[in-house]
Amino acid sequence: MAELFKRTIFDTLHGHICLNRVEARILETPYYQRLRWIRQLGFSFYVFPGATHTRHAHALGVLHVMHRILHSIGLAVPDEKFFNPNAHDEKTTFHRMMRLAAMLHDIGTLPFSHTIELAYTHHYREQKRHKAPKYIASHEILGSHIILNTDFSGGITQILKEEGIDPIKLAHIIGGKSENLVANQLMHSDIDADRMDYLLRDAYFTGVKLGLYDLDFLLKSMTLHKENGVQHLCMHEETMTTVDSFLVSRYFWYSQIISDGTSYKFDLIAAKIYQYFLENGMAYSFDHLMDKVSQNPNEYFTFNDSYFLAKLHEYLAGRITHPMIRELSELLANRIAPSQIKAGPVKPTLVQSDEHRKDLIQQVTRAAEWLQNEIHDIDKDAWMIFDIPSKDVMFTKNIDRCVKDAKGGALHDLREPAKILTRTNELKLLVEIPNSLMSILSQYRNFLPRIYVGPDTYTKLEKKKILDKMNTMNFS
Repeated sequence: MAELFKRTIFDTLHGHICLNRVEARILETPYYQRLRWIRQLGFSFYVFPGATHTRHAHALGVLHVMHRILHSIGLAVPDEKFFNPNAHDEKTTFHRMMRLAAMLHDIGTLPFSHTIELAYTHHYREQKRHKAPKYIASHEILGSHIILNTDFSGGITQILKEEGIDPIKLAHIIGGKSENLVANQLMHSDIDADRMDYLLRDAYFTGVKLGLYDLDFLLKSMTLHKENGVQHLCMHEETMTTVDSFLVSRYFWYSQIISDGTSYKFDLIAAKIYQYFLENGMAYSFDHLMDKVSQNPNEYFTFNDSYFLAKLHEYLAGRITHPMIRELSELLANRIAPSQIKAGPVKPTLVQSDEHRKDLIQQVTRAAEWLQNEIHDIDKDAWMIFDIPSKDVMFTKNIDRCVKDAKGGALHDLREPAKILTRTNELKLLVEIPNSLMSILSQYRNFLPRIYVGPDTYTKLEKKKILDKMNTMNFS
């Protein structure tokens, strides 16, 4: 019998995680080691001191969860095959491919995770107005580029090929574009391996228990069901409340911690600062980053949290600065949060329709324009940041949205919505089942508009009772 290759890593959350040869080789590349230096939750450690966990640990956790899911639904192979470098049958290759997809799903993550990506996204939109950039700015595009275009010694592409893994098929799985629906569901759905790890991991390291759920019970509820020749990942009806509970936990986690907490203020001003750096040629453009991936892996390795902090400190040490960016940089460096305006229509609101959301956007935009004029009258040099989220926080997509996404096709072929196998062996979307909590809660989304100003500006607004006036005005 061939000698097995098994390397063990101890994870705080999951305990021992065993890697096979291809995983161990990828782990040692500069592309993967870079993730050690990128925090999972951006600037959340400013609020939760323990939240210094990294994308590196999270990605290994997702790999472990994926392994457990595959065993739970019968798609895993025994260790004797999985850890045998010479085993290349179809089922073993699929098992390895799914673990690698989990391991590499965040390989293109930018500094401070989604914080700096927000700056690249806004910069890309501004660039499109003048000329088309070479690449769409996103961590998914960067990650796919790493998997497909590092075919040289020490590169991930070459390692994959040497170990019998097709980089193109792997990139398709990570992007949710595989021909295998179950593979897409495992990577991109309401209940996927990524979410199953980060909810527990983030709750553990922040100390906030909002994201907790029963992982063992959720895994036990998973099964496969074939319909019209297509395999679907679904949950047994008798465990439906576990699925509801998972989605409720995720909703409250995002609403309270990610999208409307104090840490988001620091993430947003960091993004504003970095966007200024991009606009003034003071940081890597996205096109330049894509070139660095294949031309200079070791230099790309340095593109992590430390890269942004070095740029921030360099800017603060400079003599020529922009007044607003200077103040934002000082606030960020000294952990002084900007003040949030919650007055008039600018406040968290549950919405039930696109029309309701559109009306709210009009109201908060008018309110922001009015407030900007009031601030200018008080201090022409004062700044204000107005932020409307591109996506609302929601439990899951409602049935109407699912029908729209299906574009006339079968609802069950969608990858995102959770699916339930009923007691009568019928496949249904969770939101279709009347006694599911999600059949009701899916109708609601948390709309979170935000306005931030400097602490001194906020004091002036309160002193002149402008916020009181804003609360009495009609911006409809």
